[in-house]
Amino acid sequence: MASGGQVLFSFVRYWSRRWTGAGLGVDAERGRDVMVVEAVAALTGRGVVASVNDVARELGVDQSGASRMVSRAERLGLLARVRPSTVGGATAITVTSEGRDLLRAAHAWQEEVLRTLTADWSRDEVRTLVDLMGRLVEAQNRLDAR
Repeated sequence: MASGGQVLFSFVRYWSRRWTGAGLGVDAERGRDVMVVEAVAALTGRGVVASVNDVARELGVDQSGASRMVSRAERLGLLARVRPSTVGGATAITVTSEGRDLLRAAHAWQEEVLRTLTADWSRDEVRTLVDLMGRLVEAQNRLDAR
């Protein structure tokens, strides 16, 4: 039987390749579009004026990879760069209405996957799973903030 740490990392490896729908009827590029839009939405939701470097840190990729992802999402109308109003100010990356539509669709897909996987679970079991996963995320965020 696998240890708790092995199960955690098996779970992460599996879902890191699938959480956007990539490989499950969604092409990989579209999956990356969801990832970069989700990253910008998460950053701005925390009050961060998102830059390419912030996106790179959020996604755990290098700056050039994040730049390519942001540029593609911008070309597709999912993200927009807002030029600074002052000299020396940072360019902010924001989510467009098309990007918000993409996230709504991705989130609906994610909810459907959870419902399918836990169809034979009780509501309490699903709630416990979600609560415990949320605690893991919060713990990691606290470690990242150090």
